[in-house]
Amino acid sequence: MHRRGRLFITCDAAAVLLIVILWVRAIGSLIALSITAEKVFVPIGADPIWPPAANAVSKLFYLLAVLLCVGIIIFRINDVTRPGLWRLAVLLAPWLYIIIRNLYSGSWPTPEGVLYVVLILALAALRPRPRVLIALGVLVVLTAAIAIAFGVLLPDAGRAHLAEGVLSVRPDKAVFPSLGLLQGMFTQENSLGVYLSVGIAAVVLLPRWWLRFPGLAIVAFAIAWSSARNSMFAAAVSLLLGAVIWVIAEFGWRRVASTVARLATGALLVVMCVVPLTGWLSSSGWDPDAYTGRGVIWNGSLTHWVERALLFGGGRDWYSRITKSETTTLISGAYSGHNQFVQFVATGGAVLAVLALGSLLVQMYVITAPKSRYLVIGAMIVAAIAVSGWLEVPLGYVDWSTNWTVTIVPLAILFLARREEVHQESPSR
Repeated sequence: MHRRGRLFITCDAAAVLLIVILWVRAIGSLIALSITAEKVFVPIGADPIWPPAANAVSKLFYLLAVLLCVGIIIFRINDVTRPGLWRLAVLLAPWLYIIIRNLYSGSWPTPEGVLYVVLILALAALRPRPRVLIALGVLVVLTAAIAIAFGVLLPDAGRAHLAEGVLSVRPDKAVFPSLGLLQGMFTQENSLGVYLSVGIAAVVLLPRWWLRFPGLAIVAFAIAWSSARNSMFAAAVSLLLGAVIWVIAEFGWRRVASTVARLATGALLVVMCVVPLTGWLSSSGWDPDAYTGRGVIWNGSLTHWVERALLFGGGRDWYSRITKSETTTLISGAYSGHNQFVQFVATGGAVLAVLALGSLLVQMYVITAPKSRYLVIGAMIVAAIAVSGWLEVPLGYVDWSTNWTVTIVPLAILFLARREEVHQESPSR
C-alpha cells in the first residue's frame, strides 16, 4: 500500500474507502434483504430472515473491510501507536473486556468482534483528517433517500407492518397517518430513526448550503416519516445543541462553547442511565406497558443484573438466551435492553458499564476541547448517541455494527486525529 514510506493513495482516501465499504456492508445487505425477502416479525431466538443475496453482500464487504484494515495496519505498522497508547486503550477497553468475558464463558469472538479491533487500529494508523466525515454525510443523506424510495416504490418492504402482515398505521404514533411508518431498507422504523438521528451530525459538514440544507431536509423527512419519536427528539436535540455551541463559538467564546458542550452531553448521558432506573427503583417497578413495552424489559433486565450478574452481566447473547426460556418475563421482542445503559449492565455488568461509559466520556471530553475545529460536530454526535440511548441501543463493540459508520467511526476519527488537524491556530478566549 506504500512505497518508500508513501502511500499510493492518501490516508484520507483510504479512510473514505473504508467508510464506504462499511456502509455498503451494513446498508447494502439490508437493501438486498428488502428486495429479495418478505419482511415479517421474527420472535427473538428464532432464525432471522437473511436471504442468500443479503448474506453474500454482508460477507463480501466484511471480507473487504477486514482485508483493507489489515493491509493498512501492515503497511503503516509504525504509525499505529502515534496517536498515543492511552487513546487506543480508551477505544479498545470495552471491546477487550467483552472478548475476555466471552472467551472465559466459552464463546469465540464474533465476526464484528474481529472487525472492531482491526478497524480501530487501521484508523489509528491512518489518522485521517476529520473532513473525511463529509463523505459520511453524503452517505447518510443517501441512506435517507433510499429509505424514502423504498417507502414510496416498495411499500411492502419500506413501510412497517404488523405481525399479521397488514400495514402498521399507528395513528397514535405516525406523523403522517395515511403513509404509515417508514422503515426503508431497515427491519423496523426505530432502527432507521437511530441511524439517521445520529448520522445527521455528519450532514452538517456538507460544504455548501445548497447541499447541506436539502440534505438535512431529506434526513429530517425520513426521520419524521419513520415516526420514531425518540429519534426525532435525538435529532432535534443534536441540531439545537450544535446551533447553540456554534453561535457561542462564533462570538469568540470558545471556552464557554466547550464548557456548554461538555456539560450538556454529560447531562444527556446521565439521563440515559437514569431513565430506566427511575421506575424500576419504585415500589411497584415499571408498568409493563411503559414506553411501548420497554417497562417489562427494563424490569426483567435490571432485576437479573442486580440479583444474578452484578459485576459481569449475563453475556452478549443474554437476550437471545433468556427469551427462549419458558419462565422468562421478557416479551418476545426483547432483542436488546432498549436502553444503552440497560444493554451494558444486562450483558456485561457493572464492569462493562464503567468501561464503555468511561470510554465515551473521555472521547467526548477530548473532541470538545476549546480549540477543536470540530467541537460542534463532536458534541452533536455524542448528544445524539446519548438521547438515542434513552430508548434504543445505538452503540456496540462486538455487535450492532449497522450503526458503526455513524457512531464508532466518526468518534474514533475525531478522537485519533492529528493535533494540527483539529485545533485552531489562534488561541481561544
